[in-house]
Amino acid sequence: MGGNTLIQIRNLTKVFEQDQARIEALTGLNLNVYQGEFCCVIGPTGCGKTTLLRIVAGLESPTEGEVLLNGRKVTKPGAERGMVFQEFALFPWRTTRKNIEFGLEIKGILPEKRLEIVERYVKLVGLQGFEKALPRQLSSGMKQRVAIARALATDPEVLLMDEPFGSLDAQTRNIMQKELLTIWEKTKKTVVFVTHSVDEAVYLADRIVVLTARPGTVKKIVEVDLPRPRDRTGEGFYAVRRPLLQELEVEVEKAVRKS
Repeated sequence: MGGNTLIQIRNLTKVFEQDQARIEALTGLNLNVYQGEFCCVIGPTGCGKTTLLRIVAGLESPTEGEVLLNGRKVTKPGAERGMVFQEFALFPWRTTRKNIEFGLEIKGILPEKRLEIVERYVKLVGLQGFEKALPRQLSSGMKQRVAIARALATDPEVLLMDEPFGSLDAQTRNIMQKELLTIWEKTKKTVVFVTHSVDEAVYLADRIVVLTARPGTVKKIVEVDLPRPRDRTGEGFYAVRRPLLQELEVEVEKAVRKS
């Protein structure tokens, strides 16, 4: 994968101090993410995947190293990065429309313009007719569509996704993966997507970054040179999936031995 480098992650290390214990979550991690690519990050539980995403989002500060976005150092959250969490993180008292509108309100966008933008993204994620629904009235898949629309509404350059489909049932998850790819192809956003699932990564990604057991660093980067839409039962899919599972199994065993 080539193209313009959008995100540069340089010598990233993150240490947490907890109850006199020192936990090194990430160590010396280097990674470039390119403009418009769909990059998936996989690794064993506790390897620092979420921590990495939170540092890129500006929600955590690195202990050492830096993250550059368009050549500028990331020190705090910004409108050029939208984040989607596993647990939806919707405001329960706000309707679909009002949840999607939230970032636009913060930016001071005028009400008429907000309405126009919200309508566009409601349509993009297929939630027409549910604009006035509260989160408790929506299915899990619908809630995550609201969260994706909210992240996209402010027109960020980068969409950061932390296991966004992890809590969905298998069937809904597959549907959401297809819909996300449709949205990505329409919006041309750069996506960094954290997942536990090798299958999900192979189905979605241009490149897959494999992290080591904690402290996490880049073990391997795999380019997925398969045409979309991808056939999960095809030989090409298995040819990418099999060695990734083997790589991950080695790191999971290391993680288990350390715990």
